Amino acid sequence: MSDSSSAPQAGEDQPGGVTAGQLLMQMRQAAGMHIAALATTLKVPVERLEALEADDYDAFNDKVFMRALAASACRVLKHDPAAVLTLLPGSRPAPLRIDKGINASFKDAAPRGSFSGAAEPPRSRLLGVVVALLLVGALAIVLWPAGLSLDSLIARGSSDAPAAVQQPISGGTASGGTAEALVAAPMPGDTAAADTSTPDPATADSAAQPAVAPPPVAAAPATSASAAAPESDAVLVLRASAPSWVQVRSGGAVVLQKTLAAGESAPVPGQGPWSLVIGKADVTEVIVRGQALDLKALARDNVARFEVK
Repeated sequence: MSDSSSAPQAGEDQPGGVTAGQLLMQMRQAAGMHIAALATTLKVPVERLEALEADDYDAFNDKVFMRALAASACRVLKHDPAAVLTLLPGSRPAPLRIDKGINASFKDAAPRGSFSGAAEPPRSRLLGVVVALLLVGALAIVLWPAGLSLDSLIARGSSDAPAAVQQPISGGTASGGTAEALVAAPMPGDTAAADTSTPDPATADSAAQPAVAPPPVAAAPATSASAAAPESDAVLVLRASAPSWVQVRSGGAVVLQKTLAAGESAPVPGQGPWSLVIGKADVTEVIVRGQALDLKALARDNVARFEVK
């Protein structure tokens, strides 16, 4: 009797009447492992193992996957998968058909001489685009003029563009200030006309006169007024008669944290409520909406912690 006749057929029961699913279930129960634990180890749904143990082969569209799952389960259970794989379908190799001659003609599905861009894989099309771009770049490098560079093109473009020149123009204004106007430089075509024209004496005299600078003293009150405007508009202002460290928080963020110098005032930005920490309450003044707070009642060891809404 040959070996093939002695081996059990695929999908058939052993002499003891045990199927592949029953044998796999016996292995699992002997190992003391629950089917859910085995499914978690193999990373497959529990329904797959249940169908395999119930010999429900129709639940598997791919018989190769079914055999691989059974082999993996046997290895996890530390058993030889050969006994289970022998009982599963697909254990016998497909028969070799020799009814056709070795010189049988081979018919290609695609007609010869035809080219279809849609049938070409996307990777090949991408490779073709990259090769085309490389060829275009190489051709541009070969045909690029030898004495021409990018810097020279930029310099040529900047030299052709008309430049705007600022010239001070003195005028008889009541405040005595100076007015500045942007005078466009003449185009190259207008240069000859400008050279042949006779300049106006009044214009030449006004251009020759130096620009009158505004008195510097007049700008000082405006600067002080602009600096005092934010402090007067601020809801919360901190003022120190001696160096004092302060910290102000608003909305969970630090909006002001510094050491105030003697005589320095600091308006607090943001919107209330503010949480304040004053390092030296005896030398610091807190002004809320124009009214000073009494820090002595809020201070402890000369450190005041309070909230302003």
